[in-house]
Amino acid sequence: MTRDKENTVSITQKNDETDADFQKYRHFDNKFVKVFWNILLILIPVLGILFVFGVHQRLGISLYSQQYVGLFLGLMLSAIYLSVPASKNARKDKVPWYDWILAVLGFNAGLYVFIYYPKIVMAMGIVDTSRFVFSVVAVLLILEAIRRVLGKGLLTVVLVFLLYGYFAPYFPGVFKGTGTPINQLFSYMYLDSNSLLQMLNIAATIALSFIFFGQILLHFGGGEILNNFALSTFGRYRGGPAKGSIVGSSLVGTITGGPVANVILTGSVTIPLMKKNGHSAREAGAIESVASTGGSIMPPIMGVAAFLIAETLGIPYAEVALGALIPAVLYYVCLFFQVDFMAGRKDLGRLKKDEIPDLLKVLKKGWMIIPALGTLIYFLFFLGYSPQVSGIYASLAAIVFLSIEKSVRKQLLTLLLRVFIGTGKVMLEIGIVLSAAGLVVGITGITGLGFNLGLMLSGLAEFGLLPLLIVSAIVSIILGMGMPSIAAYALVAVLVAPTIIDLGVSPLAAHLFVYYFAIVSSFTPPIAMACFTAAPIAKADPNKIAFSASRLGIVGYLVPFLFVYAPELLLGSNTEVSLGQTILTVSTALIGCYLLSMALEGFLFQRLSIINRIIFTILSACLFIPYSVTQYSWIINGVAVVIAVIFVFKEWKKIKKEDAPPIINSVKEL
Repeated sequence: MTRDKENTVSITQKNDETDADFQKYRHFDNKFVKVFWNILLILIPVLGILFVFGVHQRLGISLYSQQYVGLFLGLMLSAIYLSVPASKNARKDKVPWYDWILAVLGFNAGLYVFIYYPKIVMAMGIVDTSRFVFSVVAVLLILEAIRRVLGKGLLTVVLVFLLYGYFAPYFPGVFKGTGTPINQLFSYMYLDSNSLLQMLNIAATIALSFIFFGQILLHFGGGEILNNFALSTFGRYRGGPAKGSIVGSSLVGTITGGPVANVILTGSVTIPLMKKNGHSAREAGAIESVASTGGSIMPPIMGVAAFLIAETLGIPYAEVALGALIPAVLYYVCLFFQVDFMAGRKDLGRLKKDEIPDLLKVLKKGWMIIPALGTLIYFLFFLGYSPQVSGIYASLAAIVFLSIEKSVRKQLLTLLLRVFIGTGKVMLEIGIVLSAAGLVVGITGITGLGFNLGLMLSGLAEFGLLPLLIVSAIVSIILGMGMPSIAAYALVAVLVAPTIIDLGVSPLAAHLFVYYFAIVSSFTPPIAMACFTAAPIAKADPNKIAFSASRLGIVGYLVPFLFVYAPELLLGSNTEVSLGQTILTVSTALIGCYLLSMALEGFLFQRLSIINRIIFTILSACLFIPYSVTQYSWIINGVAVVIAVIFVFKEWKKIKKEDAPPIINSVKEL
């Protein structure tokens, strides 16, 4: 066994463990049932790819996109009821009779849309008995699927919204909404293009394409290449495992789709290495949680949320990805600084030579992933293809180039089968998450709740933009707790973002603002899902991990405020700001991150006094004031930089006087 294989865990294997441990699928004893379930899973990506490439149009078949979405819904519900038990105590090796019935009903709920939607769309306001029955059955099946796959938390949220949809006229004040007859309400949620079908369309096209791309990278060794590259590059420096965790999680996280999955995939390797290197279990879990959460805000894929933001705003995906780039870099740079100062404070060394994957071997395999990522960027940014089509082309390129590896080529068919099945599995969760979001969005729209909440939040506008942003951030964190990132964004985008836009904030900045806070809820107590996932790997208390993660991820709470007041950080979204202003704002923000990190960790070249930590905190706050906020910003920034340089120089002179070679050697590693 080669050295790099000894010291890393296959991403593909971890992906399989993720399914078994966290999604709790049944393990079928009956081969026929297992084959039937696998066929359902395979059909989900196969039909999706055919639809994305418009094969039906070339065959002369005319289809509404909602008809395809209906077929996707039917396959998804059938597969969920066959594979996910009704309770923890239910048998895991056999499908009970009632789940067979629910699976058939689920498939028919989707088939009804597929067959009858052309007639339905011509008489949307007329709800006959059959449509009402199918609507009720479909909604109830989706609710039970939400409970089984995602738990009671999200189910409770959706149920509250559904009850509100019926009783809205009886609520007081701003919560009083428009009433809708029960048959119209269920029909709207099930069949209207502004409710369930709208969100499922995103799942069945854009999300499917990039989940397929991610599964190819994971199963064909691309994820392992990214993780090994991070460890081999940074393992030789102080705090190497932690730095490798940050880089690896940012690379792998953008293709996995969420913080929890990212913690499982990369944390299984990096957390034990961090502990072995001298980090406490609490610190190791916190670093991995914050690093994994950042994958959802790191372009190009951003856990599929970038495409949802683009769809919501009606702007090109490239604009969203470009706009999110600098805030994501600030997030990771600040975390990187903190980890480095933490390693210096704890006097941590580097990884042992035999623990570092061989860089030449990694690069020898690693080049094969570049054409796949290059294809994605080329089709998206240069040719202007849609995200879903670009994702499929990038997937094909990944298959071709990653198959150059002999071990991959030998089991190509087996790996492809795993990719299609794995894509189907992931799409069950993504699909039901967006189904939940679709129901919430539908209720919010038909009752006027979004407009009413906007009015309520607008009352804070009397006190200025900052109070509104603070309240919006808190609401976004609360709504995002315990939810997948896409569902969290879907909620806050409807309930919070419009009010911020009404106060003059650019739409992209407003949506990224609420998305950031929905995401950081993954490591914010008390329901920090990324930390709860890291806890069993790190063998530490999840709440203690969450509190440490909140300190490490502090810039995640600051950056959204920064780009709201300094839209120049969102590249390409503000043509009125010069390039010089953008460079100045980014530069001062980076220096601010550096000073804030050393203040939080209490270390520069040696341990810092309390007074110096307070001074560096104040200086970092001054540097976070954007150039565009006031005409005196550049003076405040300039003075802060000068004072910071003086204090850093004084700290440097101290260690020279004390003649501390070990510390100086550590400094050189920066």
